[in-house]
Amino acid sequence: MTVDSLPQARVVRKAGQLMAPPPRPPSDETTWIGGHLRTGLTYAIGLWPLTCVVLLMFGFLLLAGRTGP
Repeated sequence: MTVDSLPQARVVRKAGQLMAPPPRPPSDETTWIGGHLRTGLTYAIGLWPLTCVVLLMFGFLLLAGRTGP
């Protein structure tokens, strides 16, 4: 019975010596739903002044409609 190295362990030869390669950097890939949620949250936070102005405008229109003769 021989002891072989694990097949998933990659090694590279550098200056005649076997060395393990450096680990991969973490990827910033997001899932489909995560990307949409992040985009929606970005728009909601970024456009909050416009949303407030629109709600205030509708509030004024409702108040103007109620103050009749």
